[in-house]
Amino acid sequence: MSLLFLLPSFVFFSLFALADAQIATRDVPPPQTLVIPLSMHTSQVYSVKVNMSSNASPQSFSFALSTSTAITTVAGADCDSCGGVPSYNPSASSSVQQLPQAQNVSTLNGTASGAVVREYCGLLQSNGSAWVYPNQTVTVANQSASFFSPGVSGMIGVGLAPFVDSPAANWLAQNPTQPTFSFGMALNSPSNFSTDGGVLHWLQPDPSFYQGDIAWKPMLAANASIPSNRSSWFVEMDAWSVSGGSSSFNISQSGTELLTLLDPFYSTIVFPQSSARAIYADIPGASKHATSAFAHSWKLPCDSKFRLTVTFGTFSTSLDQTSLVVKQADGVCVGALQEWIDASATEYLLGSPFIAVLYLIFSYSQQGNGSVGVAARIPASNKLSPGALAGVILGTVAVVALLIIAGVLLYFTFLRRSAKAPHKRKLSKTDVTPFPSDFTESTSSRRSLRPNNYNGQQQGEPWSPDWQTTLLSESTPSPSPNTNTFPGGTTYGTQSSHAYYRTEVDSSPSLIHLDSPPPYAIPPGASPVPLLPLRKNRQPS
Repeated sequence: MSLLFLLPSFVFFSLFALADAQIATRDVPPPQTLVIPLSMHTSQVYSVKVNMSSNASPQSFSFALSTSTAITTVAGADCDSCGGVPSYNPSASSSVQQLPQAQNVSTLNGTASGAVVREYCGLLQSNGSAWVYPNQTVTVANQSASFFSPGVSGMIGVGLAPFVDSPAANWLAQNPTQPTFSFGMALNSPSNFSTDGGVLHWLQPDPSFYQGDIAWKPMLAANASIPSNRSSWFVEMDAWSVSGGSSSFNISQSGTELLTLLDPFYSTIVFPQSSARAIYADIPGASKHATSAFAHSWKLPCDSKFRLTVTFGTFSTSLDQTSLVVKQADGVCVGALQEWIDASATEYLLGSPFIAVLYLIFSYSQQGNGSVGVAARIPASNKLSPGALAGVILGTVAVVALLIIAGVLLYFTFLRRSAKAPHKRKLSKTDVTPFPSDFTESTSSRRSLRPNNYNGQQQGEPWSPDWQTTLLSESTPSPSPNTNTFPGGTTYGTQSSHAYYRTEVDSSPSLIHLDSPPPYAIPPGASPVPLLPLRKNRQPS
């Protein structure tokens, strides 16, 4: 067989296999978006609720959210330096697996260290159920220094490395046909002084929270040999500029490598020293204020006005003084933009004040590569929260119900009054009715109690004030291919069920008939002559 004959056949079958693979990829449905609520603590830490253990009553904790690392850490029961936060007790869990190594975890604020375990964990959703991720690697701290915040027992790392220890790697291993693990982040501003920190859109970003195009940036692995690096990754910012003030200054930088970390764990924005000092030199009255574990802050007049603009690819967003000037409890105003203590640090940190003005997307591939997407956030005033939307619906239903009740009461009041007919003498057998027998009543009118524009029903559907609630349960999915067995524990699958509620209305419209008597009419001709009533034993004349 000649080579010229084999070559077209090889190309044909290769193209066929490639097309078949592309069809198979497209046929994989994307995962459902899960809503994970975020809480805001007084220390301006964003946290999620995490259950640990497969016991019927698992241990539940608040974990700070961090994108700098993929490591999960919890305060151990034997940790005397963890600030007295609620702690995890491995001996009370039937699903824990002790690993032979220990691990150190560092943030810009502090450190923690301890033994490493694998545990059955669940991330609490807004509907009260838990997204289960078994076999999660967790560092159980037995000592720490400035690592834990009041009421926050640990940290859940959703960053790039070590990827094998991340919830993303866990889920991708259980779902090998899914190309990526993604989640969206919609933070509420830390200046709102609310415990509602926003939401995570887990497994699938929510397009209703952002608008326009998404600017994607690849995650670049950080150089671990640099002492100032406390993150496992950076992305490249394309440009930044600061403008405003009484002198209308304008400072900008672009065209150079601007390595940037975006992490809601930090409530500040940190620039290299030279950049921060150039900015505050143009703000009258600004001066050095205080020093944290990693940055210097600046004091400035509370009426200072300036704007920071940051650019990623084709996307740009700005923060003004409402986010950049922070008034402290003592009345002193400081800048949210700070400078590194380390004069050699050239990276940029964009913390929660910046992240809260945009929609942030993290995406990880099966190979462990990461990307960050930045998009314009839809203003909160244009989008009702689920709680507010439920309030509007319930309020509308209540108003409609009150109108119906009032209408029914008025109708029955009118009906009782109209039903009282004047007294009539009972006709005797000898009486003659002085009106013709062919009189016809006019058509009665009717009125419907159904509102014309009832919000909860489509046109033509039945309506009734009798509400019914039906519980619908999804069928239990098949067990995960990655069922885990923990030594000393039990065997666990990743089955989960979700319950949804639907409010129905099942009845026909109620109609009230109001009949009005027709006007009396006398036929044409001579007036009828009344007849004398016949009496018993009376002789005719």
